[in-house]
Amino acid sequence: MEIQKELDFKGLRLELLQADIDKEDFPRERFRAILRIKNVSETKKKISIKEDSTKYISRKYGLEYAYQIIPYQFARSDGEFITPDSFVDIKIRFDIVKESYSGDRMEIELRDLAMIPLFYLDNQWYWSTNEIEYFGSQTELRQEITREEKKLLKKQLKSKIEHFESIDEKFGLSLQNFSFEITNWNTLQIFCEVLTLNGETPKEDFNVELAIYDSDNDIVRLENISKDGDDFKGFEIFEFGPIELDFPIDEISKIRIYPTR
Repeated sequence: MEIQKELDFKGLRLELLQADIDKEDFPRERFRAILRIKNVSETKKKISIKEDSTKYISRKYGLEYAYQIIPYQFARSDGEFITPDSFVDIKIRFDIVKESYSGDRMEIELRDLAMIPLFYLDNQWYWSTNEIEYFGSQTELRQEITREEKKLLKKQLKSKIEHFESIDEKFGLSLQNFSFEITNWNTLQIFCEVLTLNGETPKEDFNVELAIYDSDNDIVRLENISKDGDDFKGFEIFEFGPIELDFPIDEISKIRIYPTR
Protein backbone atom coordinates (compact mmCIF):
# COMPACT_ATOMS: atom_id res chain seq x y z
CA MET A 1 0.00 0.00 0.00
CA GLU A 2 1.43 3.36 -1.09
CA ILE A 3 0.63 6.03 1.50
CA GLN A 4 1.41 9.73 1.84
CA LYS A 5 0.45 12.74 3.95
CA GLU A 6 -0.75 14.91 1.06
CA LEU A 7 -2.41 13.82 -2.15
CA ASP A 8 -2.21 15.54 -5.55
CA PHE A 9 -5.25 14.56 -7.56
CA LYS A 10 -6.59 16.00 -10.85
CA GLY A 11 -5.24 19.49 -10.25
CA LEU A 12 -6.18 19.42 -6.57
CA ARG A 13 -4.05 19.00 -3.43
CA LEU A 14 -5.75 17.22 -0.53
CA GLU A 15 -4.53 17.40 3.06
CA LEU A 16 -6.20 16.12 6.21
CA LEU A 17 -5.63 18.89 8.78
CA GLN A 18 -7.42 17.33 11.76
CA ALA A 19 -9.34 14.21 12.71
CA ASP A 20 -10.55 14.35 16.31
CA ILE A 21 -13.41 15.39 18.60
CA ASP A 22 -14.99 18.73 17.68
CA LYS A 23 -15.11 20.65 20.97
CA GLU A 24 -17.07 23.46 19.28
CA ASP A 25 -19.92 21.01 18.65
CA PHE A 26 -21.21 21.34 22.23
CA PRO A 27 -22.79 19.32 23.80
CA ARG A 28 -22.57 16.53 21.20
CA GLU A 29 -18.81 16.86 20.54
CA ARG A 30 -18.96 14.71 17.43
CA PHE A 31 -15.88 13.38 15.67
CA ARG A 32 -14.78 15.62 12.80
CA ALA A 33 -12.31 15.43 9.95
CA ILE A 34 -11.10 18.74 8.50
CA LEU A 35 -10.06 18.38 4.89
CA ARG A 36 -8.12 21.12 3.07
CA ILE A 37 -8.59 21.10 -0.70
CA LYS A 38 -6.34 23.42 -2.69
CA ASN A 39 -6.66 24.17 -6.39
CA VAL A 40 -3.12 23.83 -7.79
CA SER A 41 -4.22 24.01 -11.43
CA GLU A 42 -4.62 27.10 -13.59
CA THR A 43 -8.41 26.95 -13.94
CA LYS A 44 -11.24 26.90 -11.42
CA LYS A 45 -12.37 23.49 -10.12
CA LYS A 46 -15.83 22.48 -8.97
CA ILE A 47 -15.83 20.42 -5.76
CA SER A 48 -18.59 18.44 -4.09
CA ILE A 49 -18.27 15.83 -1.32
CA LYS A 50 -21.04 13.25 -1.42
CA GLU A 51 -22.27 13.09 2.15
CA ASP A 52 -24.21 9.82 1.95
CA SER A 53 -21.19 7.95 0.52
CA THR A 54 -18.40 9.42 2.66
CA LYS A 55 -17.84 7.06 5.59
CA TYR A 56 -15.72 6.08 8.58
CA ILE A 57 -14.91 2.39 9.11
CA SER A 58 -13.87 2.00 12.75
CA ARG A 59 -12.44 -1.09 14.44
CA LYS A 60 -14.42 -0.15 17.60
CA TYR A 61 -17.55 1.65 16.37
CA GLY A 62 -18.14 -0.08 13.04
CA LEU A 63 -19.33 1.59 9.84
CA GLU A 64 -20.70 5.13 9.96
CA TYR A 65 -21.64 7.50 7.15
CA ALA A 66 -20.94 11.23 7.35
CA TYR A 67 -23.44 13.16 9.46
CA GLN A 68 -22.72 16.66 8.16
CA ILE A 69 -20.52 18.56 5.67
CA ILE A 70 -19.55 22.18 6.48
CA PRO A 71 -19.67 24.52 4.52
CA TYR A 72 -22.88 22.94 3.25
CA GLN A 73 -22.44 24.19 -0.33
CA PHE A 74 -19.64 21.65 -0.81
CA ALA A 75 -22.14 18.85 -0.15
CA ARG A 76 -24.66 20.02 -2.75
CA SER A 77 -24.91 18.04 -5.97
CA ASP A 78 -23.68 20.98 -8.06
CA GLY A 79 -20.83 21.71 -5.64
CA GLU A 80 -18.82 24.90 -5.41
CA PHE A 81 -15.94 26.32 -7.45
CA ILE A 82 -12.43 26.80 -6.05
CA THR A 83 -10.37 29.34 -7.98
CA PRO A 84 -6.71 28.71 -8.94
CA ASP A 85 -4.15 28.96 -6.13
CA SER A 86 -6.84 29.06 -3.42
CA PHE A 87 -8.14 26.51 -0.94
CA VAL A 88 -11.13 25.61 1.18
CA ASP A 89 -11.26 23.79 4.52
CA ILE A 90 -14.18 21.36 4.70
CA LYS A 91 -15.39 19.84 7.97
CA ILE A 92 -16.86 16.33 7.83
CA ARG A 93 -18.71 15.27 10.99
CA PHE A 94 -19.47 11.73 12.18
CA ASP A 95 -22.02 11.12 14.93
CA ILE A 96 -21.03 7.80 16.55
CA VAL A 97 -17.22 7.60 16.23
CA LYS A 98 -15.44 9.16 19.23
CA GLU A 99 -11.76 8.41 18.60
CA SER A 100 -9.44 6.76 16.11
CA TYR A 101 -7.76 3.38 16.43
CA SER A 102 -4.91 1.93 14.42
CA GLY A 103 -6.35 0.27 11.34
CA ASP A 104 -9.33 2.65 11.04
CA ARG A 105 -10.25 3.86 7.57
CA MET A 106 -12.08 6.85 6.09
CA GLU A 107 -13.42 6.98 2.55
CA ILE A 108 -14.15 10.43 1.11
CA GLU A 109 -16.17 10.59 -2.09
CA LEU A 110 -15.48 13.52 -4.40
CA ARG A 111 -18.66 13.54 -6.46
CA ASP A 112 -18.18 12.34 -10.08
CA LEU A 113 -14.43 11.92 -9.51
CA ALA A 114 -13.35 9.21 -7.09
CA MET A 115 -13.61 7.53 -3.71
CA ILE A 116 -10.37 8.34 -1.89
CA PRO A 117 -9.37 6.30 1.19
CA LEU A 118 -7.36 7.32 4.26
CA PHE A 119 -5.83 4.93 6.81
CA TYR A 120 -4.95 5.53 10.45
CA LEU A 121 -1.56 3.99 11.24
CA ASP A 122 0.87 4.78 14.09
CA ASN A 123 -1.23 7.74 15.25
CA GLN A 124 -1.21 9.34 11.80
CA TRP A 125 -3.66 9.53 8.90
CA TYR A 126 -2.36 8.74 5.41
CA TRP A 127 -3.84 8.83 1.93
CA SER A 128 -3.72 5.47 0.19
CA THR A 129 -2.70 6.38 -3.36
CA ASN A 130 -3.05 2.96 -4.99
CA GLU A 131 -6.52 2.24 -3.59
CA ILE A 132 -8.30 5.24 -5.10
CA GLU A 133 -11.52 4.12 -6.77
CA TYR A 134 -11.98 6.24 -9.88
CA PHE A 135 -15.43 6.72 -11.36
CA GLY A 136 -17.35 9.23 -13.37
CA SER A 137 -14.14 10.94 -14.48
CA GLN A 138 -15.35 11.23 -18.04
CA THR A 139 -18.59 12.83 -16.81
CA GLU A 140 -16.61 15.43 -14.91
CA LEU A 141 -14.13 16.06 -17.69
CA ARG A 142 -16.83 16.38 -20.35
CA GLN A 143 -18.70 19.07 -18.48
CA GLU A 144 -19.59 22.10 -20.56
CA ILE A 145 -16.71 24.53 -20.76
CA THR A 146 -17.37 28.26 -20.92
CA ARG A 147 -16.06 30.62 -23.56
CA GLU A 148 -13.89 32.41 -21.00
CA GLU A 149 -12.42 29.11 -19.79
CA LYS A 150 -11.61 28.09 -23.38
CA LYS A 151 -9.88 31.41 -23.99
CA LEU A 152 -7.75 31.01 -20.86
CA LEU A 153 -6.86 27.39 -21.67
CA LYS A 154 -5.83 28.27 -25.23
CA LYS A 155 -3.50 30.97 -23.90
CA GLN A 156 -2.00 28.52 -21.41
CA LEU A 157 -1.52 25.83 -24.04
CA LYS A 158 0.29 28.20 -26.41
CA SER A 159 2.83 28.87 -23.66
CA LYS A 160 3.42 25.11 -23.32
CA ILE A 161 4.29 24.52 -26.99
CA GLU A 162 7.93 23.55 -27.57
CA HIS A 163 9.38 23.23 -31.04
CA PHE A 164 12.94 23.45 -32.28
CA GLU A 165 13.72 25.78 -35.18
CA SER A 166 17.13 24.16 -35.71
CA ILE A 167 15.40 20.82 -36.41
CA ASP A 168 12.83 22.51 -38.66
CA GLU A 169 15.61 24.07 -40.73
CA LYS A 170 17.29 20.70 -41.32
CA PHE A 171 14.11 19.60 -43.06
CA GLY A 172 13.70 22.90 -44.92
CA LEU A 173 10.49 23.54 -43.01
CA SER A 174 8.99 26.06 -40.65
CA LEU A 175 6.34 25.04 -38.10
CA GLN A 176 4.39 28.01 -36.82
CA ASN A 177 1.08 29.55 -35.78
CA PHE A 178 0.07 26.81 -33.35
CA SER A 179 -3.56 27.02 -32.31
CA PHE A 180 -6.18 24.98 -30.47
CA GLU A 181 -9.82 24.00 -30.53
CA ILE A 182 -11.14 22.83 -27.16
CA THR A 183 -14.26 20.66 -27.04
CA ASN A 184 -14.42 19.98 -23.30
CA TRP A 185 -12.12 19.62 -20.29
CA ASN A 186 -10.23 16.66 -21.74
CA THR A 187 -10.64 16.88 -25.52
CA LEU A 188 -8.76 19.18 -27.88
CA GLN A 189 -7.47 19.61 -31.43
CA ILE A 190 -4.09 21.12 -32.25
CA PHE A 191 -3.36 22.97 -35.50
CA CYS A 192 0.00 23.87 -36.97
CA GLU A 193 1.02 25.70 -40.15
CA VAL A 194 3.75 23.85 -42.04
CA LEU A 195 5.56 25.75 -44.78
CA THR A 196 8.81 25.48 -46.65
CA LEU A 197 11.82 27.71 -46.17
CA ASN A 198 13.03 29.76 -49.14
CA GLY A 199 10.20 28.43 -51.29
CA GLU A 200 11.88 25.05 -51.82
CA THR A 201 9.64 22.03 -51.39
CA PRO A 202 11.05 18.98 -49.56
CA LYS A 203 12.58 16.37 -51.80
CA GLU A 204 11.74 13.52 -49.42
CA ASP A 205 8.74 12.34 -47.44
CA PHE A 206 8.50 13.66 -43.90
CA ASN A 207 6.43 13.36 -40.71
CA VAL A 208 5.37 15.89 -38.11
CA GLU A 209 5.31 14.37 -34.64
CA LEU A 210 3.41 15.67 -31.63
CA ALA A 211 4.04 14.58 -28.02
CA ILE A 212 1.89 15.57 -25.03
CA TYR A 213 3.36 15.44 -21.50
CA ASP A 214 1.47 15.32 -18.20
CA SER A 215 2.31 17.08 -14.93
CA ASP A 216 4.81 14.30 -14.07
CA ASN A 217 6.64 15.01 -17.35
CA ASP A 218 5.54 11.62 -18.73
CA ILE A 219 4.60 11.30 -22.40
CA VAL A 220 0.90 10.45 -22.41
CA ARG A 221 0.03 10.87 -26.08
CA LEU A 222 1.86 10.64 -29.40
CA GLU A 223 0.38 11.82 -32.70
CA ASN A 224 1.87 11.63 -36.18
CA ILE A 225 1.05 13.10 -39.59
CA SER A 226 2.94 11.77 -42.61
CA LYS A 227 3.41 13.69 -45.84
CA ASP A 228 4.64 12.60 -49.23
CA GLY A 229 7.25 15.12 -50.37
CA ASP A 230 5.85 15.10 -53.92
CA ASP A 231 2.37 15.99 -52.65
CA PHE A 232 3.47 18.83 -50.39
CA LYS A 233 3.13 22.13 -52.25
CA GLY A 234 4.90 24.35 -49.75
CA PHE A 235 2.14 25.25 -47.32
CA GLU A 236 -0.40 23.22 -45.40
CA ILE A 237 -2.24 23.26 -42.08
CA PHE A 238 -1.75 20.05 -40.10
CA GLU A 239 -4.53 19.06 -37.74
CA PHE A 240 -3.95 16.72 -34.78
CA GLY A 241 -7.00 15.24 -33.14
CA PRO A 242 -9.51 15.28 -31.72
CA ILE A 243 -7.25 14.14 -28.87
CA GLU A 244 -9.05 12.81 -25.80
CA LEU A 245 -7.03 12.65 -22.59
CA ASP A 246 -7.85 10.88 -19.32
CA PHE A 247 -6.97 14.00 -17.31
CA PRO A 248 -7.91 17.70 -17.61
CA ILE A 249 -6.26 19.74 -20.34
CA ASP A 250 -4.89 22.23 -17.81
CA GLU A 251 -2.66 19.47 -16.40
CA ILE A 252 -0.67 19.27 -19.66
CA SER A 253 2.88 20.35 -18.84
CA LYS A 254 4.21 20.71 -22.40
CA ILE A 255 3.52 19.88 -26.04
CA ARG A 256 6.39 19.18 -28.40
CA ILE A 257 6.02 19.37 -32.20
CA TYR A 258 8.86 18.49 -34.56
CA PRO A 259 9.51 17.03 -38.04
CA THR A 260 11.06 13.60 -38.64
CA ARG A 261 11.72 11.28 -41.57
